Amino acid sequence: ILVGLGVDFAILIYGRYQQARSEGDGHRVAVADAVHSLGRAVFFGALTTAVGFLALVLSNSSGFIQLGVLIAIGISAAGVLMTTIFFLFVPRRNVPLRSDWILGSVKNYVHRMLARPRSILAISAPILIALLIIAIVPQIPLTFEANARSLEPKNSRAGTALSLIMQKMPVRWEPVLGIVRASTEQQLHDFWKAISHHWAELQRAGKIKSFSIPNALALSPREMQRNRQELVSINFDAARTALQNALTQNRFNPGAFASAFELLNQLQAAAAPDYKIPSWRTQLPPGSAWWFLVERYFAQDSLTTTGFVTTNAPVATQEQKNVLARELPVAGIPITLSGWSYTLTDLVPWSHRQLLLISALMAIFDASLLAILYRDLRLWLVQVITLALAVAAMIASMKLLSVPLNLLNVLAFRLVLAIGVDYGIYVLLVWQRSHDVARDLTGVVKPVVLAGLTAIAGFGSLGWAHNPTLSGLGIACAIGLFWSLAATIFFTLPAAVAVKPKLPQEHFTEAELEHA
Repeated sequence: ILVGLGVDFAILIYGRYQQARSEGDGHRVAVADAVHSLGRAVFFGALTTAVGFLALVLSNSSGFIQLGVLIAIGISAAGVLMTTIFFLFVPRRNVPLRSDWILGSVKNYVHRMLARPRSILAISAPILIALLIIAIVPQIPLTFEANARSLEPKNSRAGTALSLIMQKMPVRWEPVLGIVRASTEQQLHDFWKAISHHWAELQRAGKIKSFSIPNALALSPREMQRNRQELVSINFDAARTALQNALTQNRFNPGAFASAFELLNQLQAAAAPDYKIPSWRTQLPPGSAWWFLVERYFAQDSLTTTGFVTTNAPVATQEQKNVLARELPVAGIPITLSGWSYTLTDLVPWSHRQLLLISALMAIFDASLLAILYRDLRLWLVQVITLALAVAAMIASMKLLSVPLNLLNVLAFRLVLAIGVDYGIYVLLVWQRSHDVARDLTGVVKPVVLAGLTAIAGFGSLGWAHNPTLSGLGIACAIGLFWSLAATIFFTLPAAVAVKPKLPQEHFTEAELEHA
């Protein structure tokens, strides 16, 4: 992502440099022209993109937070490096390109757009408005896959095997985990004893199906000490004599009851004050199959344990999760509820928050920055309307192409806002500040188109990923960036020319504009 977006700055700067060289300017003059003309646009473009990714800090996901911060740092560094040391790697004797059909096509479009902007708007505006209507009307739905299973790889052998197991064993589903950590063995015993009573009441009330906990292995040092005190009061010699007499009177073989005599010896030894009772963990051989069951309940830290609750139905909704979060804990006992299905239910409200709240905050930031940047109401309205139409066209395209939203590709709207606004900044800043409109617009439109196409191709290539998360995010971003680029070239520019904004630093006369 960083390479795909960072190269846009190089394309933009170098495109203007190449145009100056092709017009006969020297290396130093061409560098100065490129940086002077587009340095401000690159700065604000890097700022909006960096803020867009930095907004992932609000996602409450450590993975997305790290991704956003790292890319924000990288994008900022790319913006600085491309306007400073980039030209150190450009040969001074660079041979200018003599024939450039792309630049020629862009030049013809710019001249036509400057001469007859309304003719272009007459085509682009109805198309964008039609897509806006499609995006709004509820008759054509936008599919939202709220089921976390939609994030599973389509061709995963593990996923296929799990699905087959669930089909063959429909009464089985993932349990809810209750993770309990104590500071002492006695506290661990007390915690699970209280949890056992509470969960048993829930089972009798029909609120859960069953549960499995490690209370039998969470031994109580207090109970062990009480039992040792009771052992002191027992006369083991008399008990051993009584057992021997009973065996003799009934003509049993004493050797067959050797384990009973050994138990009496062990109990008598345990009653001694200096006797250290061995841990039950040392009684199992290292290769015992029982460790598979024991390690299901105990972490490497023996005071961190897990209990399992089987619910009456698979946990699939946020409402089910909230009921369990309210019913399962016991007052005064710190317990962490987890589990695959249990945790994935949080993705639904999380994705709604990402789609609505944080995307809205990004839009507000973009609108505020554009107001400060342009300081012209008409240019600001043109850019804001363009962003709204581009997002609407993105939604309409996803409806028409049956591209569903899932729990993670809702992030595409924020990324489209962060990246798509850059295209408008590049062209409108040049339009606003230029003294030679036709030349300067030609020099910026070509690299903007190339940069947009590389970004679209980069995100679009994720569509071939087997992971639905990456695939859905890439396709949604590619669609959004396509419409952002198209709306910038065919709506923003002709609209800016048509409204004839009053420029803050210069005023073009009608004759100068006609000449351009």
